[in-house]
Amino acid sequence: MTQAGPLRWRAGAGWLILAGGGRWEENETGEVDAAALGWADLDRPTALLPTAGISTVQGEALLDYYADLGGANGYVVPIFDAAGAQYKENCRLLEQAGLIYIGDGPDAVGLARALRGSPALQALARAFEDGAVIVGMGAGAIALGAWLADPDNPKRAEPGWGWLPDVIVEPHFAGTEAAGRLKRLLNAQSASLVIVLWGWASLSDRRWRWGLLARWRAWASIGSQSCWVVCRSPLHLNNDDCGVSVHE
Repeated sequence: MTQAGPLRWRAGAGWLILAGGGRWEENETGEVDAAALGWADLDRPTALLPTAGISTVQGEALLDYYADLGGANGYVVPIFDAAGAQYKENCRLLEQAGLIYIGDGPDAVGLARALRGSPALQALARAFEDGAVIVGMGAGAIALGAWLADPDNPKRAEPGWGWLPDVIVEPHFAGTEAAGRLKRLLNAQSASLVIVLWGWASLSDRRWRWGLLARWRAWASIGSQSCWVVCRSPLHLNNDDCGVSVHE
């Protein structure tokens, strides 16, 4: 694991980008898309994971959009359930990619369950270790954390993939209901940090220095543990200067 201050994340040569969501068709994700393409190895293909609920047609349209921005040609990796995460061909498609986009969708729990402990998740990790950029958009960002809420059983916490092992990722904070859900997760599990994404955050493994991670003291009521919040400005956590800096 790489660590900066209290935040730990999976070590690798690539970039890990967490984004709250947005419609690329309405130019809501332009900053995320530009960063992902700027850091990606464009000699390797772009892969899209639709598991959280993106259709193949939607995925192909997003890949065309990335190609129009100057990205490499790509493909939808057809993992729609746990069985798809076992197929060797799907693993190969992930492992060879230079940019892997884990799409948003209504089923973050289904995404987490389908890949958790699977050969496909191992292939995703190998790609990241080899320098691939991983974009977790909305549900994709949630799955990368330690825990997520099960909407069918609010008292139950669903394990995430643990790429940020102490972290619960909350892409869309929505007042009292979200605060209650996060409080239950924090009190019931080992996670000690909450990342709330209004914009996006990026993580990379290069050099060491702890910079600034904004803390919103009003969140002290969420749980007994420390709650750290990524505020509205985009946050870059990287190790070019290894740390966190908030850009206005």
